[in-house]
Amino acid sequence: MSTEATTALTPQERYEQESAASDRDHHTPTAGAMTGHIIANLFLDILKIRQARWFAKGSTRLFLELHASEWIKFESEMVERLDDVLVSDNEMIPTTTAQVNEYGKLEEDPARKYAPGDEQLTDLIHDFDWQLIFVGKAIGLADAEGKTALSSALSDFRAWAKRQILEAQLFLGNDPTDGLYKEVDDDDDEDDDE
Repeated sequence: MSTEATTALTPQERYEQESAASDRDHHTPTAGAMTGHIIANLFLDILKIRQARWFAKGSTRLFLELHASEWIKFESEMVERLDDVLVSDNEMIPTTTAQVNEYGKLEEDPARKYAPGDEQLTDLIHDFDWQLIFVGKAIGLADAEGKTALSSALSDFRAWAKRQILEAQLFLGNDPTDGLYKEVDDDDDEDDDE
């Protein structure tokens, strides 16, 4: 579509085009679409970190007093960095609460703030881990699409998130990979002879 045709469209028409393109990208998927999920997850994760920071009790509260502000700051900066890379690549970014709710895959539970502190921290660890699944897929797609700036930003996020998982797991007295997602091979090596 030419620039003249794009500027002649109403804001509603342009948004409808964006929505249709976004829907196509999320079903393909593309590095940009996968990164849209990551950005939405980061928005949700910031909310969850804030909740745990203010409501966790016991020694977890002290841990979060030391780390929550840094986590929120890093994740907020990562949203800005990913937004910048995507917009520079003419990709769409989630900018509405509806898009964050649609693309975000982290689960929220308002009652979680009353759970024991170690459970709240474990939930945050699982959120970091869950985000790494999307990050790994997005890096692979970005590399395949030749989007080096996006791959670099996502790689920085992956390294940071892994470090936060390690620190939190050790604080809880866990091994670094306890309870984390493990990819399972879908190949069925056994014959189903019955």
